[in-house]
Parts: sequence; structure tokens; C-alpha cells
Amino acid sequence: MELLLSNIQPVLGAKRNASSCFEELMHDADGIRIACGYISTDALAELKKIIEANKKSYLELLIGMHGFEGFTQSQFQAAKYLDEYLLKNNFGKVKVVNLFKFHGKVYSFLKKQIPFASMLGSSNLSSILDSQNHYETDLYFNESNMVIEIDDFIKRLSAKASTPLEGYNPKIVEDANRLLEGHEGVEQLSSDEMLAVFSQEKPLSFEIPIKTSEEAPQSNLNAFFGKGRENRRGFVKPRHWYEVELIVPSEITSLPGYPKAGYPEKESIITVCTDDGWKFKCKISGDYSKNFRSADDLKILGRWIKGRLENSGSLKVGSLVTKETLRSYGRDSLDLSATHDPLIWLLDFGV
Repeated sequence: MELLLSNIQPVLGAKRNASSCFEELMHDADGIRIACGYISTDALAELKKIIEANKKSYLELLIGMHGFEGFTQSQFQAAKYLDEYLLKNNFGKVKVVNLFKFHGKVYSFLKKQIPFASMLGSSNLSSILDSQNHYETDLYFNESNMVIEIDDFIKRLSAKASTPLEGYNPKIVEDANRLLEGHEGVEQLSSDEMLAVFSQEKPLSFEIPIKTSEEAPQSNLNAFFGKGRENRRGFVKPRHWYEVELIVPSEITSLPGYPKAGYPEKESIITVCTDDGWKFKCKISGDYSKNFRSADDLKILGRWIKGRLENSGSLKVGSLVTKETLRSYGRDSLDLSATHDPLIWLLDFGV
């Protein structure tokens, strides 16, 4: 048994956290059973990519809370996307716990369908696949009696208290773009703040085109489809579903007033206020100030853009952002507008 703790100061002391342990065990496993309370759209897309990229042959996922609290449309579509892939290839299945609310987080790692290690604790799937800034505590087990007992529990939960996702009629809850709620580095603007920033005259405005798969199949909004990150043991961790970076054409970045990368750091940080009421920092960097991304965390800008495409029904989880995606949404560009404060800009993707 081993205690797994988040690597966050000042309370350190564990050799590994849940995320690093998960990667090591998935490298050694050929299959996994997971029972967790909550899922996220991006975690399910990345879990499918892990199974594909690392040539794993089995996955069973039990979703514990959404059967009672409801799925957003994008969460349910992501679960279907994963389930259809597993069933089509005879790799496993996705099920929903439907007899009671299950809030546990339990992971069983298999070789030739025989369990050899387990994890349980506070980490939902999204915390394991995408290290968060909140503190998680988990336990790793490799003692055979405990490993078998944990795996047997997941199998009983599946057989006695769960129903297949295939054919399941979910409760769908409000699907507004809530992906940025509670995200570190993101603030929600009050109605007064929205009025103050968006009612003022815009001295400058730039239209930034969005490159689709026809131009950029593995970058920009489609970075998820690029090469994953391979560790020293050969485990491939996919790019995050919401990881994006816009490459702005030089004919726009060269225009007077466009925010330029700084010197000598070769990057500048601006604050953007979005048309739907969020505020976060973005970075301008690269040759000719061509790179536009959210500062510190590439996923913030991606959650904002791709989340809106998903909520409109224009983008399905795991699919490329194409010209048709943007046509369905209603626009193929962002408006970046200056305010009277040179460090504060307005970002508009409304339709």
C-alpha cells in the first residue's frame, strides 16, 4: 500500500500522486475497470485516446452520480462516443449506476483480465488525467487480497446496480458553457462589470480567423489530434481535448495597435473580458506576435471556444473542428477589441 498525495506546497511527502501512479500502472496493464462519481467531457475523450494510443484491450467505466443528477448534453455525447468505440471493437463498455448515488473513485488495473493493482481515494477521472490545483489524497494497493477484493467490488457494482449506457435515456441538465466555473485563473464578470467594459467605445478591433482541420489538422483548435506526450517508459499521454493555441496571421499581427509580444521576454500578458462574461489572462508570443493562447494554462481558452461549439451542437467530443463545424455554429472568427486600458481587451465569439 502507498499513500498518493498531490504535489502541492507546503504539504508534500509522497513519492507519487494519483496521476503519475495511474500512468505507470496503465503502462503495465492491458485493461482497467473504473468506477467514479463524476465524469467530464474532456476526460472521456482523453481516456479513449489513451486506450487507442497505448493499445489497451479492455475498459469498463461505471458512472456513479450523473444518473441521478443528470448529464449535460456534451457529457452524455462524450460517454456515448467512448461507449460506441468500446462496443464496436469489443474492448469493454460504459455503464451508469442507477440504483443509488455512487460517489466513490475506484480503479482496478488488469493483465489478461486478472487484477494486479488498485487505486482508490478522492481523485475523479478528470483529476487523474489532468492534474488539478486542488489537493487530492489516494491509496495505491498491490497486495493480492486487497486488489482482488477491490476488483470484485467493481464487478458487483456493475452487475447489480448499473445499466448499460447503450439504450440509456439520460436526464439532460442545462448545458450552458459552465466549463470555466471554478477554474483557477478565471473570474466571472458581474453585470456591472460587463456593462462597464462592453458599453465603452472600442478604439481598435481585430478579426482573428479560426483555422480548421482543413488548414491545421493537428494544431490550433485541433491540437488534441497531434502527437501525444510519451514518457520514458513509452506511455503516451494524449494532448488535452481543450488544449488550443491560435496562430494569428502576420497580416493581422502587423497592423497598428495589435498587442505585440514583449521584449526581452518575447511575450506579453493581457487580460481579456469575453462577451459571455468571463475574464482571464492571455499570452501574446512567438515570431511576429503570432501565438495567442491563455496564459499558464492552454485549456482556459480552449474550454471557452470549444465549449461554446459543443453547447451549440456544432462540435461533438472527439471530432475535428472543421469548416462545417464553424458554419454550423455561425461564425469562423473571434473579435479582439481594445479598451481604454492597454492591458484589457474584449474577446467576442458570440453569434
